[in-house]
Amino acid sequence: MEQAIINGLSEGSVYAVLAVGLVFIHKITEVANFAQGEIAMVATFVGFSLSERLGLPLALVFIGSIVFGGVMGYAVERCAVRPVLASGVLGTTVVTLGLYFFLHGATAAIWGPEVRTFPSFFDQAPISVSGVLVSKQHASIMAVSLLTALGLSAFLRFTDLGLAMRAVPQNRIGARIIGLNLKHLYTLTWVLGSAISAMAGLLLAPVMFLNTNMMLAPLIKAFAAAVLGGLDSLLGAFIGGLLLGLIENIVVMYISSYLKDSLAFVFILVVLLVQPRGLFGTVRKENV
Repeated sequence: MEQAIINGLSEGSVYAVLAVGLVFIHKITEVANFAQGEIAMVATFVGFSLSERLGLPLALVFIGSIVFGGVMGYAVERCAVRPVLASGVLGTTVVTLGLYFFLHGATAAIWGPEVRTFPSFFDQAPISVSGVLVSKQHASIMAVSLLTALGLSAFLRFTDLGLAMRAVPQNRIGARIIGLNLKHLYTLTWVLGSAISAMAGLLLAPVMFLNTNMMLAPLIKAFAAAVLGGLDSLLGAFIGGLLLGLIENIVVMYISSYLKDSLAFVFILVVLLVQPRGLFGTVRKENV
């Protein structure tokens, strides 16, 4: 049981980081980015090329891939999402779905469909914690995920730029009136959200191997985690990812491994029926 909890927290940490990136973009721009996983996948393939073809140290590979993910987020927001914002939710959804298929096909065309091994950024030697074996890689994944979520929360809470970004979803008209540049804030949101997702891809690749389909299941589970925690709560998205990882591994241990990937859909259905705004979601009140 203890080992299932450790494995669940490790897997859930990756879902949590990806979910935080999704919720961060949705909370501020009101866009559900279905291409989030593919942005992470492309950034991870770029990291693979930096490591295998250029022979860069893993630290530079890690930084370079995250920066590339941020650049992709900038390009996607400026070139694909911003022109269709006026068309509403349906328009932006269609665009991000189209980007998913485009990035997926482009990656397969450039790097090929082969499954590759990705070098681990962390030591894989196990350590014993109260009799439970925990690999340093899993422990490091959990630590990096937690630090990322805490760092983003601190940025939003204690910096002027972060406070400006928090003000946007609360009152967009008021934000414009006081002089906030919503377009610039939207762009920065996409840059940060995509960079966070690239980090999730880098954490996942050494565990699941690198291939063009590696982010499909994690993206679905990240959406499930975001719905579970609340689409407007970064804390809820992080906790939702951890809960999803835990329950998945407990189900595998006691019931059947065939049910593991279907749990994301069960979560989405149950939460939408019982608590539509998620465990930590807030109800918006509007004056009519």
